[in-house]
Amino acid sequence: MRTVLAVCLVGSMGGALGAQAFHFVYPVTDAGSVTSAKDVAYGSAGGETLAMDVYRPAHPGKARLPAIIFFNRARGENRHYYFYSGWAERAAASGLVAILPDLGDQTAPRDFGILLAYLTDHSKELSIAADAIAVYAGSGNVFTALPVVEDPKQTRVRSAVMLYGTAPVTEFRRDLPILFVRAGLDRPEVNKRLTELAALGISQNAPVTLLNHSTGHHGFEIFDDTDVTRQVIDRIIEFVKTTTAPGYQAALRQDLPEAVAAGFVVTGRSSEAAAAYAQLVATHPDDRFLKLAYGEALLGNTQYAEACALFDTLRDKDLGPRDLGLPAARACLKKGDPNTAIAWLKSIPTRFLPKEIESDPEFAPLASRADFRALFR
Repeated sequence: MRTVLAVCLVGSMGGALGAQAFHFVYPVTDAGSVTSAKDVAYGSAGGETLAMDVYRPAHPGKARLPAIIFFNRARGENRHYYFYSGWAERAAASGLVAILPDLGDQTAPRDFGILLAYLTDHSKELSIAADAIAVYAGSGNVFTALPVVEDPKQTRVRSAVMLYGTAPVTEFRRDLPILFVRAGLDRPEVNKRLTELAALGISQNAPVTLLNHSTGHHGFEIFDDTDVTRQVIDRIIEFVKTTTAPGYQAALRQDLPEAVAAGFVVTGRSSEAAAAYAQLVATHPDDRFLKLAYGEALLGNTQYAEACALFDTLRDKDLGPRDLGLPAARACLKKGDPNTAIAWLKSIPTRFLPKEIESDPEFAPLASRADFRALFR
């Protein structure tokens, strides 16, 4: 079985760091502010009992609280390791219910599913809001945890935080706010992959946030005892509390269809984008912003005549001359109507007309026209 994350981190740093005695850098100073229940059984699998440690605020009040599961492939005594118990105490002191579960090295996804079912069924006695469950994973655990939480069927997970690790995820949930935390002093290849992964999620218009701890090492929670690290830890906890809140979740789901459609456009999934925006426009026929986006999706899907016609209906709708004029000019030119394309370009004030349009290959059919060249003089 692989060792606990924190043990791996200490070994990976080597040198002088390896000779130091480490601790979680943001301990809870008021010992009476947190209570914990150890070795609480949450299920069984393969003939073994699965247990967890549960950390709560000492005085939670009557409201059910968001929960954060620390996804670490460890069982038994390894589950109690100071790296995770320190995190759990800090999270509980900040108003969350923190869970340190048994998760097998090879069976973590299965065990995690059993855990989620238990937390949902026993949410009342645990003081957990069953619709406000978040997941933390760091380092090598991200490789297993991220595909699990990004599974579109995993709707019981409402928020996630992934620290200094990556996984081969190619499609992000648009209903899962996720915080990637980058340790700026980590190995270059790790940071390169993490940055690329976060950029992929953003390109799909998933609710992705990237937090860069520029002076943090891999495992900064034990290696970098600084005010910056403590501020990053506070921001992680605040992210979980904010993104699991009912109002945030309701707004996210209300605007989900448009967010998905926008992601299709940016990632070049033009057919899906056009179909998604067609449905949105059908239900919101007076929304000029939706119609503009629909026109851009039609343009990307090579439906030039339809796009040109749709853009024409948006004249004088206060959409911004460049935002409307450029895609309209492109659509009408590709439709085979250069005069209308020129008219759209002329509708854009000179100060807003990008100079590079003059040499843009898409506008090459207009290059010999004096009225086109005059736009850039």
